[in-house]
Amino acid sequence: MKRFGLHLLWNSCTRGLVLWLLRWFYPVKQGRVMFVSWNGAQYNCNPRAIAEAIARDTKALESFEPNYAFVNPDKFPDVPAQIHKVEIGSLEYYYLLATSQFIVSNIRFAGIYFPYKKNSQAYIQTMHGGHGIKRVEFDAELSADYVKSALEDTRRTDMMPSDSRYWTNIYRTAYRYTGEVLEVGLPRNDIFFAPNYIKDDLRQQVFETVGLDDENSNIRLLIYTPTFRGNGRRDVYGFNVDNVIQALETRFGGQWHVLISSHPNMRSYYRDIYDFSHPQTHDVGTYPDLQELLVVSDVLITDYSSAEMDFSLTKRPIFQLIRDLADYDRGTYISPVDLPFPYAENDAELVQNILSFDEKKYLSDLEAFNRDIIGLNETGHASEAVIRWMLEKMKS
Repeated sequence: MKRFGLHLLWNSCTRGLVLWLLRWFYPVKQGRVMFVSWNGAQYNCNPRAIAEAIARDTKALESFEPNYAFVNPDKFPDVPAQIHKVEIGSLEYYYLLATSQFIVSNIRFAGIYFPYKKNSQAYIQTMHGGHGIKRVEFDAELSADYVKSALEDTRRTDMMPSDSRYWTNIYRTAYRYTGEVLEVGLPRNDIFFAPNYIKDDLRQQVFETVGLDDENSNIRLLIYTPTFRGNGRRDVYGFNVDNVIQALETRFGGQWHVLISSHPNMRSYYRDIYDFSHPQTHDVGTYPDLQELLVVSDVLITDYSSAEMDFSLTKRPIFQLIRDLADYDRGTYISPVDLPFPYAENDAELVQNILSFDEKKYLSDLEAFNRDIIGLNETGHASEAVIRWMLEKMKS
């Protein structure tokens, strides 16, 4: 269906009225799917992985009609032609939302854009991270408005994919979710198991983005992915780039460049924190898909971010740099010092950890951690498993 071109006043009253009318007068269409990432601001994460898995599968396209919602669809020209783009706020968006059999989101969605859910609709809440150490949802401090929206979102959820026994338990406690969990891995992490030719293409894409020669096999990438602080602290970020690069070159060889990423909650100020004038430092804070950056990187430095758990699927070195453990405002489920990743509180310790990195011990500790503490179950086929779940739902 083509875009109607008519836009509605973006407020809860209009939205509620239109969806209420659509709820009663338009039936759900079997196989129609509405995907949305970060409330339409991005095209990435678990919804993208599932949508593109459908788009690649001719047989799946016989069963599904994938739609992807964006605030500004024109900003995303790389969406496959098999996936229909729709503008949030348009009448078409409301119509497709009200008539989709499946709604897939990676953040809380139901209470904001989805006030009426039919019994014949299934809401898949993938969230935007897997198992990690920082406290989340009801285990962290939340505003009253968010609590209300989160509880409503959880009440409407029909399925959540999980990467581990650990993360499933977090769903039950921190998310207050009692429904079905598909413990098959996270769709967005399927990329770590992709064939080498796909990873090579991603390497070329990332290198072109930051202006590096992808034919230079001696170039290696360090990616830095700290998470946000609710208290707004900025003094906890960054490190001496020259010292870290020198340590990496001494321990691992190669010619190192640093990619600096940004949590979405830091987008408004992260450029004020880092010195991007350094010739070996590259700003990837607005790169559309963090997983692609992780796949092509050789080493990760982070703090409390769950990106370290995703990156660990590569079995490449991970180093923690945490300057505020004593007063971190979110709190942690597992102390960072108990992780299999070398822990540092300052630059000197970070450099020493790089120079003394013991790969054999690291891999042994990582395997034991994933097996005994996390109960990891990443298969590389999570998107396919979610699609199978959807197909079974269509039969019921």
